[in-house]
Amino acid sequence: MVNVTPEKTGTEAVLPQLEWDKTLIELGKIQIGDQRAVEYTFTNVGEVPIQIEIATTCHCTQLTYPPTAKVFNKGESGTIKGIFDSSEKEKAEKIDITIILTNTDSKGYPIIEEVFFSYEL
Repeated sequence: MVNVTPEKTGTEAVLPQLEWDKTLIELGKIQIGDQRAVEYTFTNVGEVPIQIEIATTCHCTQLTYPPTAKVFNKGESGTIKGIFDSSEKEKAEKIDITIILTNTDSKGYPIIEEVFFSYEL
């Protein structure tokens, strides 16, 4: 496991920085029962290595993401994929995918990233 607590430069903590290819995917109009794929690619553009502890969303979406043992150093990229199943949906919605890193901020709280997808019925 890599040291993922913030490094100090003077009095400032160096925090991880992720750059996403997109943070919102609009699926448009769908039918109840449709399944749609979503995919988000991130790149570590910061100076601190990062690790994903967990990615989570509603029960309507199955996620796959890099294993917790995978460390992303500066310049490295990873992908979070989801399969959305609209079978139990009754109205349009914007759904969040929450990505919790093993990295912490200067107060020891986990760093959280979010991406989204939306659809209309």
